[in-house]
Amino acid sequence: MILLRLRTLAAALLILAGFSGGIAHAGDKREAPIVVELFTSQGCSSCPPADALLHEWSRDPGVLVLSLHVDYWDYLGWKDTLSRPGHVKRQQAYARSTGSRQIYTPQAVIDGQYQVVGSNRAALKEAMQAARKDMRLALDVQRKPDGLPVAVKLPASANWIGEAVVWLCLFDRKRDVIIERGENTGRSITYVNVARSWQKLGLWDGGPVEIVLPDLADYDWHGSNGAILLQSTRGPILGVAELGHR
Repeated sequence: MILLRLRTLAAALLILAGFSGGIAHAGDKREAPIVVELFTSQGCSSCPPADALLHEWSRDPGVLVLSLHVDYWDYLGWKDTLSRPGHVKRQQAYARSTGSRQIYTPQAVIDGQYQVVGSNRAALKEAMQAARKDMRLALDVQRKPDGLPVAVKLPASANWIGEAVVWLCLFDRKRDVIIERGENTGRSITYVNVARSWQKLGLWDGGPVEIVLPDLADYDWHGSNGAILLQSTRGPILGVAELGHR
């Protein structure tokens, strides 16, 4: 189910190359995992293969996958039980970064800048290979002695020009859903790393900063996880750190 395929990967790389300029320099690292966001829906018949592919990549420690469920297919007979309204806005922002006015499922966005059909294994691998060549800023998660994350330190980057948002994304590690109506009637699907909340913690303009995290003492770390994403207001993800309380 595709409203409109976005521009080819090659074209997207050309368009977005300028967004990541000025971030790589001495001291930057590529230790953080690649971030793969899959915009998906329980009401989309084309989405299960992409959901299964995301499940495969979730086993790779060098990849952070996130399932972002959208609600614009709810009218087909089944309301997505995991959707969040903010996910549509996030997907629309990615579409605007490539000059598109339309969105679709399943769509995978890699590191906030490479956009491909989420069920296309070859295109996804190509985008991930491109993302691995990009440099990242190292985010330092500060923890209590018991491992509870309490703050994140962002380093300075002398070459950075612009503004970036510091996001806290909390997600469920696994959700099993039996779909009772709509295009996927009768299917039981396991979704991984289901994004359930996004919180804007602050802004970064290239200088060193420490941001205190909200109190996560009562968070279910066994069934859930969290990540800090440093993301340019123009799209690309500049740094990421999983919280993974142990």
